[in-house]
Amino acid sequence: MARLVPQAETTAANLARVLRLHTLPSTPWEPHQRAVAARRLLEELGVRCDESAALHDLKGFLLSSPRGTELVVSRDLDDEQRLEVYAHLVAHALLGPDGPELALAARFEYVPGRAPGERPANELREEVLADAVARAILAGRLEAAPRLIYCRDLGPGRGRFSRAVLRGLHLGSLALYRRSRSYQRLRSLPVVTALTERVHSFLGNAA
Repeated sequence: MARLVPQAETTAANLARVLRLHTLPSTPWEPHQRAVAARRLLEELGVRCDESAALHDLKGFLLSSPRGTELVVSRDLDDEQRLEVYAHLVAHALLGPDGPELALAARFEYVPGRAPGERPANELREEVLADAVARAILAGRLEAAPRLIYCRDLGPGRGRFSRAVLRGLHLGSLALYRRSRSYQRLRSLPVVTALTERVHSFLGNAA
């Protein structure tokens, strides 16, 4: 089985880490530097990037096939917009289901007002969810999204009961995150993120 982006969880975590490091007051980066760093990271992780395409209805798109993964961005975007497309397409890679190794898969980022009139309901739901996950990546705080989005292995846990409780909590958080924008905003608050991490650490660490 394959993902839209190779090692999607690692790619998202590293992208968020790079963006977090360079929003600190001690090492501020300009938008151009952030966009260049994002592209270099993606290319180092096996994603071919093209920022020279003349696109009309699209800001960018992601293609995954047996030949590899390619991320194409419109040449008309500025640095901040380009970075947002990178983060959004990586978020889609986290959210999309696994597919067969030989399957062709794609995700598209439309210019506002240019998306097809009738899109499947599941595609629209994923789009809303990708918005929230992309914001967490851009803020350098991937942990502001539910852990099951970016880490499928929750670890051994303290015991059978603790593992069951831990998985139930994470599944519940993911379900709410998928359905409620209010919960997405609540989940992104640093105090809520810290509390969630503390609960996970308590239940997830081996005794």
